[in-house]
Amino acid sequence: MPRSNRGHSVAMKALKLPLFNDEKDDLDAYLIRSDRACTAFEIRPEFWSTQLARLLQGRSLDVYQRLPAEEVDSYESLKNQSLKRFRLTEGEYRKKFNMSKLEVGETPEQFVERLNRYLVKWCEMAGYDNDYDGLKSLIVRDQFFVTCDRQLQTFLKEKGKLSLKEMAKAANDFYEAHGYPSDSHEPSKRPNGNMKQPTLND
Repeated sequence: MPRSNRGHSVAMKALKLPLFNDEKDDLDAYLIRSDRACTAFEIRPEFWSTQLARLLQGRSLDVYQRLPAEEVDSYESLKNQSLKRFRLTEGEYRKKFNMSKLEVGETPEQFVERLNRYLVKWCEMAGYDNDYDGLKSLIVRDQFFVTCDRQLQTFLKEKGKLSLKEMAKAANDFYEAHGYPSDSHEPSKRPNGNMKQPTLND
């Protein structure tokens, strides 16, 4: 075994984390812990997938075992498929960002960091860059969606993941085919602060 590979093998054996328990552990927090541990132990990125797989069991291990052969060594593929398996989707991160509160024992600084993490993951899962333009598009797209009537919301969700520009065009096509909403909509059909507003991933 080449010396460099032998060194990484030793480092991986020295890196000890508890097995992931999908009944009790938070996957998002566990992945962050795994990322930081691999960085601290100087594990090369191409070995991160193997390292994480050693710590999986149950449903999370099933995700790894079902990866296509060409994606087994891709840490990003394993993470993304795991997040989907445990329903940590764009809509779930949006919900976490909007509804999270300061937890018992959590400092304000830690809470702010958690909110930052949820926002970044929301952007990533929505397919936007983590910069000003990406964040602006994410917020405008989300606000546009929640103001649409139910029929248009269903139509847009059926289209799958859409960028802001694609969503606007799809909505325009819908109105061209079905007619634009009139000013006579009943107030009860409009989203309001007392009703749960649907999201793209509800």
